[in-house]
Amino acid sequence: MRFFTLHERPARPGGDPEVLAVASGFRWWAAVVPPLWLLWHRLWLGFALYMLFSIVLGIALAIGDIADPAATAIGLAVSFLIGAGAADYRRWTLQRRGWRFGGVLRASDAAEAEALYIRNRGAGLTAAPPVAVTPSSPQAFPPAVLPRGGSSDAFPRLL
Repeated sequence: MRFFTLHERPARPGGDPEVLAVASGFRWWAAVVPPLWLLWHRLWLGFALYMLFSIVLGIALAIGDIADPAATAIGLAVSFLIGAGAADYRRWTLQRRGWRFGGVLRASDAAEAEALYIRNRGAGLTAAPPVAVTPSSPQAFPPAVLPRGGSSDAFPRLL
């Protein structure tokens, strides 16, 4: 089971709002083939920035006369970072396009998460009651006053 964030597009006149579930975690396809993943999810700004970054990185590696193993390591690191941040970039893009954050659910796949969200939409899925946290004892740590003798038994001197 995975965690999904649910996003809701505002309803058009005479229609129901559209719901989209975005899974948390690493995106293997975004790491392996970033341009195709970005185009598939219609992340045009991300695609343009990726292409610009790839061109600049290629020129910098050529000008700097970087050895092939180091260039491969840099490319793998960039791919790893893209795969790690792909879901967050998709959420940011949805928010920028006007989609409203609906909540977080745990489900086995996106279709189940969307169905659970639609079924429980009016049940206050995102609103959780605040939890009051009270300390078990009023004692502050570390103690404000050292014990007599100017040394603390909790931290004895080693010399």
